[in-house]
Parts: sequence; C-alpha cells; structure tokens
Amino acid sequence: MARSVDAAAQRRKLLGEIARLAEIAIFGTLSETYRTCGQAGCHCQGDGPKHGPHLNVSYRGEKVRPPATMFPRERSRPRAKG
Repeated sequence: MARSVDAAAQRRKLLGEIARLAEIAIFGTLSETYRTCGQAGCHCQGDGPKHGPHLNVSYRGEKVRPPATMFPRERSRPRAKG
C-alpha cells in the first residue's frame, strides 16, 4: 500500500511540474523552405535547385499567433542530421 501512495504522490508531483513548465514553454515550429526568385533566367525558375534553405520560426503567442520570423542563413547554425 505504501508503494501506491508513493507512486500517486510522485505522479501528482510530476504533473505539477509539467503544468508549471507548460506555462513558460514556447510552443513553435522551425521549418526550412526553398524558394524561387523573380529573376528571369535564374536556375530556380526551371528544374534547377531553388534558393535556400531559409529557416522560418513561428510560435504561438498568448492571444494571437504572430507572423513567422525568417532567419538569414548567416545566423543559423549547422545542425546534426538524423
């Protein structure tokens, strides 16, 4: 019986910690896009590679969702594949 009481107390403690962290967490999405430009004759206009990658971050605010933020390539860090 002591085990079930300890398990229930531990569960309540963990649920409280999750609720606390959810209040301060930033919920968002990081996406990578490739785009075409408007320059006639550019390789991106046909079957060639598109321009990019462009990193976009969007996140949920308190009341409304703000527009996505694009990070220039120079500001992004390499990341592990996997």
